[in-house]
Amino acid sequence: MTNTHVILVRHGETTANHEQRWYGALDAPLTERGQHQVQATGERFAQRRAGAPVDALYVSPLPRARSTAAAISAALDMEAIVDEGLREFSIGDWEGRTYQDLIDNEQLWARWAKDPTFAPPNGESPLSFGKRAVAAVQALTEAHPGERIVLVTHGGIISCLLDVWLGSGTGDWIRWDPHNCAVSELVWDGERWHGEVVNDISHLPPDAVIEVVPSYVPEMEKTRQD
Repeated sequence: MTNTHVILVRHGETTANHEQRWYGALDAPLTERGQHQVQATGERFAQRRAGAPVDALYVSPLPRARSTAAAISAALDMEAIVDEGLREFSIGDWEGRTYQDLIDNEQLWARWAKDPTFAPPNGESPLSFGKRAVAAVQALTEAHPGERIVLVTHGGIISCLLDVWLGSGTGDWIRWDPHNCAVSELVWDGERWHGEVVNDISHLPPDAVIEVVPSYVPEMEKTRQD
């Protein structure tokens, strides 16, 4: 069986990312740095088009992902197909709140960090979200056996897939936390997944790289160890 390649691309930096706010189902526009990231990502695909031809391009319905996919679509001269399954994790009533706001609520934060079945009000639990993400991408993989497909999506989706297919699969997907416009390439050989490239940002210019780790990452790790 010929290997199937799934290339995962996170959207460019948004104002919500810059302000460290939780935005899942809601949308926020790309920052100027995010636009530079998107341009560089499009150039990456243009440069590799001949040596690694892409058979299909899919994108989340959210505008931040579609804006990112537009550059890749132009580079590949290929239409981006919207797939609802690539939509980001819905955090319900937590949408728009800052990371620190939730961290400061110690009881709520501890439950969120440790219990994969806990869902924010009107949102998804990590467990249900993970099942949705895996099912959506598995379906796309099965629709393109032996091909190379690009999925432009979100940090939550990508983190979940990396954890399930390359990591422990225990729901501790937040630790993967891909950089904006990072590229990961996973390979399905018919039996198991392999990571050919994970969270690669070598195509981004220095001024487009974000060096600050989101505040929720170390706090979540600390909470899980307590």
